Amino acid sequence: MASQTFFLDFISSVVRFAREVSNAPIILGGAGFSIAPKEILAYTQADFGLTDNAINTISEFIESITHQTYSSFPGCVFKSSQGDILFNPPDKKNNSKYSHFSFHRNFADLEKYFAEGGQIGIETKRGCSQHCIYCVENASRTNPIQLRTPESVLFEIQQLLKRGIHVFHWCDSEFNLPIDHALKICEALIQSGLNKHIQWYTYCSPIPFTPELALKMEQAGCVGINFAIDSLHPDILQSLHKSHRLNEIQNLMNTLRPTNIAVMFDLLLGSPGETQDTANFTIENALNLKPDVLGISFGVRLYPHTPLAHRILSLSHEGNDLTPFLHGHPLNSNPNLLLPTYYLSPDLNTDFFNHLKDLARTNPSIFLSLPPTEQGSYSYCNHDTLIHAIRNGARGAYWHILRKNR
Repeated sequence: MASQTFFLDFISSVVRFAREVSNAPIILGGAGFSIAPKEILAYTQADFGLTDNAINTISEFIESITHQTYSSFPGCVFKSSQGDILFNPPDKKNNSKYSHFSFHRNFADLEKYFAEGGQIGIETKRGCSQHCIYCVENASRTNPIQLRTPESVLFEIQQLLKRGIHVFHWCDSEFNLPIDHALKICEALIQSGLNKHIQWYTYCSPIPFTPELALKMEQAGCVGINFAIDSLHPDILQSLHKSHRLNEIQNLMNTLRPTNIAVMFDLLLGSPGETQDTANFTIENALNLKPDVLGISFGVRLYPHTPLAHRILSLSHEGNDLTPFLHGHPLNSNPNLLLPTYYLSPDLNTDFFNHLKDLARTNPSIFLSLPPTEQGSYSYCNHDTLIHAIRNGARGAYWHILRKNR
């Protein structure tokens, strides 16, 4: 909320540049695109988009462009002859191809990416079973959980190791959902011996998280986990539709302390119903649990098509004055919420934000959603400390690199 960073302007410039140097069709895809496919295609003026699991069928889609049959292709977003943006729902049959496909990843200069980015992303699955009201995964009802086979994950890691890439970040929404799949991935890494040659980080849900999983993850090469805690106050957790409670986070830390896995808590302050008392309750209890890093986001991004966004837009259409609650682009000029608009409970005022900034300045384990030029920021975009550390050989999750360099 503090930086109002918006990536689609840069992506639009890439589309314009591609248009200048080539007549080839320009196709968008990926997790970001699938958040708001029709809106993003209109904004960037690309030719086509593929949503969710449709990206698994990229070769077939290119053939459909050649034969002019793309208008019926599952998962395709395109502009009609009348200029309207149209969207075909994805085909769930595409899931099985993703589960077993062996990714070589030969088309990109990943060595350069690793040298300048510090890690390479890998998926062990797609989708999420949680129902957090602000989350785009919750909004993606057409994108069910798709599990990759352990063999396909190991094949991909082996290809990357041959290229000198050995530090990874699992891009799963929550690696441990479902927990039996996470255990299978870990066991496969251990049995193959690849665990001795790699380090990896991941996102996890606080529950379910068992001692067996903690041990297997460490043995499999995991060195850091980011948990989306959001809040520790029962009322806010219920409002956000989060499944964990404070006692379960206490159990989680007791489970992880015997390991050498670094832990980050991500907090999300300012959601509906948040007060200074509930926010302080969350911060104080989180600090008592002593994670290696405590990241604090101030304000909740309203992403298109999420339950929270629907609630806010409905209140606005009913004539409610939401000015005290919203920051960034006003709704009247941003009705599809493509541009950054944030919800912030008015009880969390400027004085409280300054209090958080003081905490971030004085406690090296606390990072706040500040512009990257400010001390204690964990905005990863154009963060000089992060860039210099990676240039000097640092590798791994950005929160872990920043913590080591404070």
